[in-house]
Amino acid sequence: MDTLKFLADAININEKLKYPEFSNDGRYFKVYSFPDMFNRLGAPDDNVENLFTVRMLLLLESRPIFNEKLYEKQIDKVLEHYFRDSSGKDSFRPLFLVNDILRYWRTVCLNYELVRNDPRRPWRKKNINLKFSRMLTIFGTILPLISSKTTTQRTIEEIKKLTPMERLAQGLDYLNDDSIINEFEEFLKIYEEFIELKEKMGSKIKVDDEATGQKVDDKARVFSKFLYTCLMHDRINEEYRRYLVL
Repeated sequence: MDTLKFLADAININEKLKYPEFSNDGRYFKVYSFPDMFNRLGAPDDNVENLFTVRMLLLLESRPIFNEKLYEKQIDKVLEHYFRDSSGKDSFRPLFLVNDILRYWRTVCLNYELVRNDPRRPWRKKNINLKFSRMLTIFGTILPLISSKTTTQRTIEEIKKLTPMERLAQGLDYLNDDSIINEFEEFLKIYEEFIELKEKMGSKIKVDDEATGQKVDDKARVFSKFLYTCLMHDRINEEYRRYLVL
C-alpha cells in the first residue's frame, strides 16, 4: 500500500510540474530496494526484475531528490563490490565495472531491437536517442575510466557526479591530445543539433522527412567515429583497448 501511495503521489507531482507523462503508461515506474540489488549483485541472474539495469542506471544516470547522505552511502556500497579486489594493488584496473557498463550498452541495444520489431512503438525516436545520448552516457563514462593512469573508487564517485559530456571532457583531458580538438568541436556541434532536434520533435515518434532522417544518420556516424577514435587512442593502455573489442 505504501508503494502504491508513493507512485500515485509521484504521478501527481509530475503532472503539477507539467513534465512529460511517464512512458509506456508507467510500466517501468517501480520501486526497487537496495537489499534486493545487493543480494543479486554479480549473480548470473542479477537481471531478474531488471535489477542489473537498475544498478547501471543508479551509477550512470541517477540523482538523489532527498537524503543525499543515504544515497551516497548506497552508491559506495555498490562501488565497493566492483573494487573489492583493489586493496593494495596500484595496477588495479576496474575491468569488472567496465564490463558491466558495456553489458548495459548491449542490453539497451537489444531492448531497442524489441521496439524496432513492434510497429506500434516509437522505434525511430528511440534509435536517435540510442545513437546520441545513450551512446554518450555509456562511452563518455568509459573513457575517463580507461584513460586515467589510476582509477580508484573515489575516482568513480567523482566521475558519477558529472554529466556525460563532462565525463567525456575529463577523459579527453587525460588523453591530452590537441590534435583531436577540431574533431571534438564538431562532436559538440552535432550533439547540440541532436538536442535541438529532440526539442522540435516533442512527442512525435519520428522525424518529419526522409532527408532529415538521412542527415541524422550521417551525423550519428561522425558522432560515433569520434568516440571510437578516443577509446582506441594510443595513449590508452593496450589492455583496455583490447578488452573493449575482445
